[in-house]
Amino acid sequence: MSDRDRAGDGGRTGDPGSGREHAAPRGPRAATPGHIPARAEVEIPTARLVLHGVDPAQAEQLARGISPLPCVAGYPHADSDTAARMQRHALEVDNWVPGYGLYLMVRRADGLVVGDIGFHTPPDQRGAAEVSYGVADSVRRRGYASEALVALTAWAHAHGASTVLAEVDPTNHASRGVLAKAGFLPVRSDGPKLRLRHQG
Repeated sequence: MSDRDRAGDGGRTGDPGSGREHAAPRGPRAATPGHIPARAEVEIPTARLVLHGVDPAQAEQLARGISPLPCVAGYPHADSDTAARMQRHALEVDNWVPGYGLYLMVRRADGLVVGDIGFHTPPDQRGAAEVSYGVADSVRRRGYASEALVALTAWAHAHGASTVLAEVDPTNHASRGVLAKAGFLPVRSDGPKLRLRHQG
């Protein structure tokens, strides 16, 4: 996801290159090998948002820099296409589990997409899944990233993930604030990144 730390209300966090081995979690049923589901299976409501699971067709649109739903100015953001390509790759290699992909943050008030959030992969053998998120510049500092992160972290703990991880640039105080508000605690510095986790 290139550099997914951005200023403001929770810019994109994380880095895709983990190289970890992953196992199916103790939660949603994994997709049948060789079969790409026709649509997403998960939507998560919050007070002001609906986290809308991105289906394969929508991921293809995002990978081309096109929002699959009506959106605010500035969306897709700079890293949305990378996040969508990660989900597409997971589908291609049969490492996609419903719920452990990318979500659009859809604002309830007007149905517009304000950002996205999602997991890099399903939980690994330790039950750990890494999350990242990003919002459009036009709607920063309104608490959308925090609201989405709290909801998605709770969903993950209820569906097979014992630990949710995130990485952030130590100088990105806004994103660090989002993670702290959601209950993430620092673990260690991983190269230039600060690694945090949320235990279920």
